[in-house]
Amino acid sequence: MKKIKDYLLFLKQRFYAYRRAVKLDQKIIIAITVMTAAIIIVLAWIIRPNPKIEIAATQLAQTANNIRLFYQTKPGYWGLNTETVIKNNLEAGGMLIDGKLQNAFGKPVIIGEDEQGSIIMPGTRHFTVTFPELNKSECTVMAAFRLNERESLSLLQMIISNGEQRYEFNWGGSNPLPITKQDAAKYCGKNNIVSWRFE
Repeated sequence: MKKIKDYLLFLKQRFYAYRRAVKLDQKIIIAITVMTAAIIIVLAWIIRPNPKIEIAATQLAQTANNIRLFYQTKPGYWGLNTETVIKNNLEAGGMLIDGKLQNAFGKPVIIGEDEQGSIIMPGTRHFTVTFPELNKSECTVMAAFRLNERESLSLLQMIISNGEQRYEFNWGGSNPLPITKQDAAKYCGKNNIVSWRFE
């Protein structure tokens, strides 16, 4: 009888030990599952495309196209600057906020002969659209954004100014267009100006 009692006590202890082990395994499995889910959520949040990028790029392309259409019967872009764009409603939809041009990032947009938005003089066959005050991330994605074929054909040059240096990108040459995100990240700094010169 004592042997049976000892044996039952032994089985009971083994059962509780097994149950504790299973609980520990379950806790480990739950912890690993929760950590994996958290990592997946964080990665999805980081990797997901920012809709503002697509909107800002569309605004750039649409505004450039509107300007070209407005000036197509004229010998050049004489008189074009930011005020002319606003006055003639040449900006893409949603860019005019409180009487000023802003891109999807909420930053100003400057249009003219150069980055400062100088009024274009007679005979000038190009214009510049400038996005100033871009942070490194915004600069990187906008500089590397691929315009569609029609806009690419009218793009003459892109310029990145990061406060310390100015980089000019052309079709061919030492800094050729288009540039990759990795290259753009090398040229963009903390506070940037990105300009596109169109014909």
